[in-house]
Amino acid sequence: METIKINKKKKETCKGNALQVVSGGNFFERFVQAKKQGYQPDGSFKKGITPESAVNLREETCHILAHCNAHNAYNSPETTHLVVGYVQSGKTMSFTALSALAKDNGYRLIVYLAGTKKNLVEQTTDRLRKDLIGKNRENADDYKLHKNPKVGEIDEIVSQMELSSKPMILIPLLKHAKYIRELIKLFENRDFKELMGQETVLIIDDEADQASLNAYGKKNSKTNGNEASTTYRAILEMRAALPGNTYVQYTATPQANLLISMQDTLSPQSHTLLTPGDGYIGGKLYFGMGENHELYNCGLVKEIPPMDVFHKKRNILKKIPGSLVDALMLHVLAIAIVVKWRKTEGINFLSMMVHPDETTNWNSTFKKWIDNTIKNWRQAFRNDKTEDYASVISKFKKNFEEAIRYYDEEERPSWEDIQPLLRDIILDHKVYLVNSDKEAEVNIDWNSHCMHILVGAEMLNRGFTIENLATTYMPRYTTGKANADTIQQRCRFFGYKRDYIKSCRVFLPQISIQNYVEYIKHEEELRATLKSCDSLAEVERKIMLSPLLKPTRANVLPVDVVSTQLKGISELQAFQTRSIIENNKALVKTFLEQHKNDFEYVQYRYQTADRQHRSMMLTVEEAIEFLRDFRFSDISEQIRKIDTIRYLRYLDSQKIIKNVRFIQMAWQENPIRERSFIKDSKCVTSLFAGQSEDGVIYPGDRKMCDPDTITIQLHHVKFRKGTLELPPDAYALAINYPEKIATNYISTRGTTEDDDDDEE
Repeated sequence: METIKINKKKKETCKGNALQVVSGGNFFERFVQAKKQGYQPDGSFKKGITPESAVNLREETCHILAHCNAHNAYNSPETTHLVVGYVQSGKTMSFTALSALAKDNGYRLIVYLAGTKKNLVEQTTDRLRKDLIGKNRENADDYKLHKNPKVGEIDEIVSQMELSSKPMILIPLLKHAKYIRELIKLFENRDFKELMGQETVLIIDDEADQASLNAYGKKNSKTNGNEASTTYRAILEMRAALPGNTYVQYTATPQANLLISMQDTLSPQSHTLLTPGDGYIGGKLYFGMGENHELYNCGLVKEIPPMDVFHKKRNILKKIPGSLVDALMLHVLAIAIVVKWRKTEGINFLSMMVHPDETTNWNSTFKKWIDNTIKNWRQAFRNDKTEDYASVISKFKKNFEEAIRYYDEEERPSWEDIQPLLRDIILDHKVYLVNSDKEAEVNIDWNSHCMHILVGAEMLNRGFTIENLATTYMPRYTTGKANADTIQQRCRFFGYKRDYIKSCRVFLPQISIQNYVEYIKHEEELRATLKSCDSLAEVERKIMLSPLLKPTRANVLPVDVVSTQLKGISELQAFQTRSIIENNKALVKTFLEQHKNDFEYVQYRYQTADRQHRSMMLTVEEAIEFLRDFRFSDISEQIRKIDTIRYLRYLDSQKIIKNVRFIQMAWQENPIRERSFIKDSKCVTSLFAGQSEDGVIYPGDRKMCDPDTITIQLHHVKFRKGTLELPPDAYALAINYPEKIATNYISTRGTTEDDDDDEE
């Protein structure tokens, strides 16, 4: 197989891993100012980003470009930078701002890998045209836009590069090998090369965890092969044609990007964390977590009853489920309240998304059910004297209480205010089936109707923007473990919804609700870690994940991805070397002396001395300090220690726990517990004393744990049949993670140096 040469050399970076100093100029400032909210010359108020959000946009955009090769760094090794935002939080605005800043800093050309669907390329093209060139083409001399250019356009692009205004060339591209290779022909053109000279190119990959990565990652790591999936290979070919290029990866779900082999050229070297703008509504608010969680207490999320949860194999439905009818009614009521009665400024319509299944046939069936239901309502509303009308209006009235639940008393409409509005809303609607590329390419005129309903699956996932989405009905679920990045990308219901959030509702099966809650915990821990680290090396390429979820699709990950399960009780023996044992004995002696007055002597007392244990509560920081100084040589035990420390920091930051239970097992040491020593593996058979019933039932060491927080057990053992290489006794730990806060850490195994070799 042909080998692609990548421009990769060892490089020196300046402090903080930045590659250049950047400065904002007229293009960037004009872009930021155009996005800010404020009063217009005519007295009207324009919605937009707040001053605080504008500060974040400036800082984060400069941070991204600072980690890109400079426009004239042609001879520098190529680099890859990861940008992480929330779903529907404004990543497009970020990379458009990056484009304007790049223009100020001398770049001539940007390629946008704008998604795997044509509608996504259209969306990106429209945003670039609107935000950079301008509605009235006021910046047409400064930017030239070419969507999916073909060989026949090379002369046009080259001619534009020769213009005295030195415009920046913007190329939104379908993320497909055919289109990428067509573009490579431009980069290989002699005139293009001559005009570019020593200039570098920015490649911006939107949804960079999708399609771009090598689908043979796992297979190659097993066989030491070099197979490459088609799109991945085309991206490598494009980068090889552009010396000194920077590849900027945008995603809300970076699991795959962080866990692919670090030898992969698409593995990022640095990262930027995006801050969502004011008014962003994400998973924490929907699922009752984090700051302001008490506002709705997860009430915006409604559980779909099990009998209504469609599954093409497990639960085939013969008619429209009652919960979908309720969702449709709540959507009509939301429009009545937000659009018609409150007349919320800038909100002329609301949309609904229905995501039943990945198969087109069943999506068509759901659309047919919705069409028929609305048709029946329309017919019923023709005559308010009929039983059909009475039945329909009765169901609307029943749902009205839920529709106004989160509105304050003074802002609530009455039923009498809303009822007369329902008929016109039902008449002014459109239902779309979005099953295919062709259907997704239809440009929706959002302002043409006050009610839009979109039915589909994959086409409504990544990147697809549903304007003013208020109601989501998504019975689709995974029977096995769900991929964390996949379920999160279905969260089209996140976004900027402050003006109508009280009328938003999301209908999900119970298993999906549970998965989303676990994902949000994982996402917040990962973001907290990325925020606290200057480099991805510090992040250690680890992600916290619930045992209910998988990080991403397995084929893109190397085979040596390992999982540390932080659940139940685990032994951490530390008997590999004399220096480790002596270090830990000295640490324990000092630690116990410092805390001699903190123990609660009445706890864990059983009949014999070796079953009497004393305990105390440590602060999380005290527990971390103790674990940090307790040394191990075995790699798996080092990984568990590191993951436990990181998890403790997360639990503390989220106020999930306040303390850690510390138990000194058999603390009287009269005598020290003896354990058989296995010389080859330098471990004992088991630290734990088991259950017994000799007069008084002893439940066993494994049960000596706090059910509400993490427990650290300290074990002191004397080696039976020990070795002269080691001291006769040593300390070891056992750590228990109770069920309610259990999790996993997923990482790509790397080299880990022995603690014994560290100098602190």
